[in-house]
Amino acid sequence: MVLQRLAALTCCLAALVALSSAGSLRGQGGQAQQGVVKRLAGNGVPTLQSIGQAVLTQDYTVEQLRRFRRADGSVVTVRELLQVQSNNTFQPQSALTFLGVEGEPSGSPLSQEWQQTYARYSSVLVRNGSFQVRDLSRAGNNYTLHDFGQVLRAGRIARRMVVFPNTVDKAIWVVDVDGLTNVPLFVAEFDNQLKLFAEIEAVNFSGGVQNMSPAASMQAVTPVADFAAGSAFLGGPAGLVDPDILAVVADYGLDSVEVYQDPLNGREKLVMNYTDGIDQFMVVQTVNVSDPFGSLPGSSANVIGRFRDPALSALVFWDDDVTFHVAGRGALRRLDDVASRIYRQALSQ
Repeated sequence: MVLQRLAALTCCLAALVALSSAGSLRGQGGQAQQGVVKRLAGNGVPTLQSIGQAVLTQDYTVEQLRRFRRADGSVVTVRELLQVQSNNTFQPQSALTFLGVEGEPSGSPLSQEWQQTYARYSSVLVRNGSFQVRDLSRAGNNYTLHDFGQVLRAGRIARRMVVFPNTVDKAIWVVDVDGLTNVPLFVAEFDNQLKLFAEIEAVNFSGGVQNMSPAASMQAVTPVADFAAGSAFLGGPAGLVDPDILAVVADYGLDSVEVYQDPLNGREKLVMNYTDGIDQFMVVQTVNVSDPFGSLPGSSANVIGRFRDPALSALVFWDDDVTFHVAGRGALRRLDDVASRIYRQALSQ
C-alpha cells in the first residue's frame, strides 16, 4: 500500500506540473524543475509556516485575476486589487476592490452583477476564497509540501509548490510563492482527478499599500470564544446545536466562531468554522426561520437538501425554527456525514 501510494503521488504531482508547464493554468510560469519530487527541508524553499506567516505579517498590494468556474464549464475572469496591511501584527487588515470583468465593458449587466457581488462579499472572498494556512499544526499533519523549482510570475522569481493532501477526497493546490516575500502569486485548486476548480493569478505585485479602506462585509461580524458564548450573545434562542461532529471528521478542528445579523433580512446567525489546517467547512445556524416546506404533503420526513457545483458542496435542513447550512469544498460525502450527525442531534434535543 505504501508503494502504491508513493507511485500514485509521484504520477499525480508530475501530471500537475505538466499541466502547469503546458500553460493550461494560463500562467507566466517557466518550465518546472524535472526529476524526483522533493519534500521541503529548508534551504530557502518555502514551508507551510513561511507561507502562512507571509500573508499575515507583510504589507503588500497585488493586482490579480480570479477565475470563477460555472457548473456548465464556462469561466468568468474578474480583475481585482488586493491590499493587505499587517501593521506588524497577525491580524492584518485587507481590502479587495473589483476592477472589472475581463472582456466586458464596465457598464455591462455582467460587469454590474459582479461589482455588486464584490461590494457584498469581498471580505468573504479574502477570508475563504483561496489557499491559506489556517492552522499550521493541522496542516503539517494533513498535507505534504513538494518543491518543483523556480518559475516566473508577475515578472518576479517565484517557487512552484504543490500542496498535497494525505487523503484522496480533498483539494490539491499548486501555489507559486514569491521568492522575496513568500506571498502566493498564483494559486490553482484541483480535485483528485486533476480537474481544475479555481485559480487566482497575480499580474502586478508590490510591497506596501496606499489609500486602503478595509474590505467591508455585508454583515457586522462579532467573533466569540465558542458555541456557548455565541448562543449567549444571541440571547440563548431555542433550537441551536453545539455540533458533535469531530468523530466523523477527526482531522478537522474548530477554527473560529462568529455571530452576526444579516442586514438584508435581519436574521441572526451563528457560524462555526472548522479546518484541517488548509481546507475548511462551516456550519451556519440561522434562528427564527420556519421550514419553508413544512406545510407541504409528506414534509414530516426529515430531509436534507443537497447542492453541488464544481467547487462547493452545501447542505441545508430545518428544525425548531432554526435553519442549518453546512458548506465547504471537497467531497460531498464528508459534509453529508457532518450534516446528518448535526440533524440527529437537533432532532434528539
